[in-house]
Amino acid sequence: MGLSRAEEFVLFSLGRCYEEANRRFEGKPMSVALSKMAFIDLARAAGMVQKGERAMYKNLEGLEQKKLISYASKSLRLTEKGEKKFRKVQRAVGPYVDVSLLLKSGDILKFSRLQAKLK
Repeated sequence: MGLSRAEEFVLFSLGRCYEEANRRFEGKPMSVALSKMAFIDLARAAGMVQKGERAMYKNLEGLEQKKLISYASKSLRLTEKGEKKFRKVQRAVGPYVDVSLLLKSGDILKFSRLQAKLK
């Protein structure tokens, strides 16, 4: 059961959305629930995807058919199988994401000895 790159990206994006959202409510008796439409709106607003709305729905339906996500009570959830796959993808791309975030931050000068040269 392989995933297309698009499905893998959607699964990773959904997992990260839940991680970040739930991290903000850590220690509180709350959790986050996302509808399909809310996730698609969030993904598009964040620039995570340039796909049309229908393509995103198709990817979510594909993940649902593969039993990686569930859609119950109008809320998207990673299944246990989906959580395992998300963790696997996260381990694979995590170092790339971490480097990108470090390079975007202003703290890069603390970690390296960059030299600026005139052209």
